[in-house]
Amino acid sequence: MALRITLGNLTVDRGRYTVWVGDTEVDLTYVEFELLHALASNASQVLSRQRLTAAIWRDPAGESQRVTVHISRLRRKLQGMSPWRIHTVTKRGYVLRQASDGAAGLKFQRGGSANVASVPQ
Repeated sequence: MALRITLGNLTVDRGRYTVWVGDTEVDLTYVEFELLHALASNASQVLSRQRLTAAIWRDPAGESQRVTVHISRLRRKLQGMSPWRIHTVTKRGYVLRQASDGAAGLKFQRGGSANVASVPQ
């Protein structure tokens, strides 16, 4: 499992449980951190609520709505800080991609270097 994921100016460090956007540390809860780590680890993939739920709570029964709430909070905390955005893919889940990427074309670019770890299916 990757300890540090860097996507452009966004760094998610699992070893220290910290997130940095440029020189600014972002204060996240445990769940927000885990969601961002899962999305950053799979930046070019749409992750379903079920996959995200299983990765965080291990017992996903009834937790799908909680993912939606935590994604909303995470978006607010990262808003305007990084070119990376969490996009909702209707009836599919969420994807982390650069804001400049076209939604219709589903083109993904990973800025900088990234160590990729998968989320359990």
